[in-house]
Amino acid sequence: MEPPITAGETVLPRPVEVLPTPALASATRKFADKLIERFNMQDPAAFALAQAAVDPSAARQAAESPERLPVPGGVILAIRTEVWARNIVPDPRNPRTGPSRRHPVSALVGKGEGTRFRPLAESISAPGSRPELFQKLANQEHLAWAAQQAKEYVLDRNDWRDSIRNQGVMTEVWLAATTFQHEDGTPDVTVPVTAEGSSRVTSVHDLLGLRSADVPYIRDATKLRSHIRKLNDEISAAEDPGQVDPEAAIRARCQKLPALLLVGFEPNNGTTADFGVAVKSLVALRHVDYPKPWGEAAENEALADAVVDEIERQGLITPAKAEWLRGALTPDQAKAAGFSADAAVRAAAIVRLFAERDQRVHSAVRVAITSQSTRKNITTKLLLDVASSLVMRSVAEEDDRKRERMRKYLKSAFSGELARDWDATFRETGELRAAALVEVQKGEPGVASRELAARSAYPLVVNGQLVGDRGTRSNDQPDRRHPGEVIDRMRSSAHGVHQLTQTLYDFSAGRKTRKVDDLGQVVRNADGRDILVSDSDLRRTFPPAGAGPSLAPAPENPAELLGNALNGLATAVQALATAVKKVEAVQSDDGTRVIDSLGADKGDCEAWRNILQDVLFKLPVWQQRSIQRRGTNADDSSDPVDDFEDDELEDDSDDGVSNEEALTDVDD
Repeated sequence: MEPPITAGETVLPRPVEVLPTPALASATRKFADKLIERFNMQDPAAFALAQAAVDPSAARQAAESPERLPVPGGVILAIRTEVWARNIVPDPRNPRTGPSRRHPVSALVGKGEGTRFRPLAESISAPGSRPELFQKLANQEHLAWAAQQAKEYVLDRNDWRDSIRNQGVMTEVWLAATTFQHEDGTPDVTVPVTAEGSSRVTSVHDLLGLRSADVPYIRDATKLRSHIRKLNDEISAAEDPGQVDPEAAIRARCQKLPALLLVGFEPNNGTTADFGVAVKSLVALRHVDYPKPWGEAAENEALADAVVDEIERQGLITPAKAEWLRGALTPDQAKAAGFSADAAVRAAAIVRLFAERDQRVHSAVRVAITSQSTRKNITTKLLLDVASSLVMRSVAEEDDRKRERMRKYLKSAFSGELARDWDATFRETGELRAAALVEVQKGEPGVASRELAARSAYPLVVNGQLVGDRGTRSNDQPDRRHPGEVIDRMRSSAHGVHQLTQTLYDFSAGRKTRKVDDLGQVVRNADGRDILVSDSDLRRTFPPAGAGPSLAPAPENPAELLGNALNGLATAVQALATAVKKVEAVQSDDGTRVIDSLGADKGDCEAWRNILQDVLFKLPVWQQRSIQRRGTNADDSSDPVDDFEDDELEDDSDDGVSNEEALTDVDD
């Protein structure tokens, strides 16, 4: 059975291994003593870091030559090691929560659960230049409240759980020994707190079912040793690492994580910065003054290369085909190597490869993408977006602005329908058209029409004859379908198949697509010149399902008269749907829908229902007559594969760009 491409599919799970046994108290004590001796720590802070270390003996050796992390004003000293997740705490004052905090000056503190306490104050440096931090609390409940507020915010906006379930934490968190000082007289407690990595530790604790605010008060080496022993027994009981109980595997991946223990600060001469300021500077270098992200285009380029590399590495394609797909061959070289020199054919081959449902290929694609990012869901949309980056390598346009616009439009030109079954072949355009017409005439557009759609998307977009959503500002664009949706509509009718075929013929001849009639003949104007298709023309000729036929200004025969009547029916149906929404939008004072409580007149409802039932009986008959005459897209009734969502695609709009500007920019 072919594997489905689902929206929830992410990274391949990392195999689990037996966990190390927590260190003996003597090893922990020796590491703590080294921290006291080497970095002038007090015992509670030193012991908290030592107790967190998975291998305190190795960490003690690393303390002899700590890593040096430059920051403004000096150098932070750090020890790289692994730590037990159960012995560390995510920052309860996670800086990400800053915008959501409500301070006493607002007069909101104490008026609800979200403002039950004042926000935690900034942690401060310990006196005597010790590499420790102090955090003041009203009481333990204050810490529990702050930690819960931070957890809810993080899991809603920066949730790492899906990645960590499968891979664990792979990049180090930064930890500083922090003493919680309670204003109600509760004894102080010292625990490693994240300066960087709070979101990851929050996710780990959630997966372990551990309340972060309890950690400072419940650390117990004996209980940790017992917990790890039981978990190791579960892992060892499995005959194969891949057969470990999934829940046990997740717990195993969450037990330990890489860390940098921040253990010292050497200020530059003449500076007054202390350890607390230095830690803030170090975090700011990661989150405030961070490197500029690559951007979506560069990310997709890297993912595309990774996919082709992995598929080639696994022997699923030849090195020559990999070079062709990467765009490393000139058209002449491609032809000499036995591949097509046609960029449209190459585009279809790339799309088919990335949306391939063969288990081996799909697994290779998954490995490649998740090796670059553990947080990307492998959806049809992502696969086609990445594929479009390889397709774009055929474009000869040098203007960066035009290339970026083409890239955006091309991303939405390959619809999710192309994730269904079909093959990317090298057959001639005429042969492909004949096969697609047979499918349409049977009322079952399938593999041939999908290949035709995949090939024709490239020339239509690159030539500026089919463009994406350009936004609403200064733009009268009632049809906001994406190019892939228009092409899908085209491939479901004989007229559309002829138009897509003409696109390929004209592209091979180095010209823009000419308009054809429903018999496939090129349409000419009164002067005898060929008419080129445009974005608006294609959208009018092949309207969305439910819009009805295009309106004929001066109908001259029964078919045109019927078309106008059906157009009127479509308008009425759409008006009916709008009217129903307006009825349901009427609300009472308490916000509930009025129609749900008051209803509508019984006689009116019966009359409306009778009219609608009469129409519903007629629609299947009309549909069957159309299928018998010319075929329609029977696939429309099946479950869609397309993963596109309106909010996902909204970013591709070019707000404020007129139709004329969009077309001119793509093709001068």
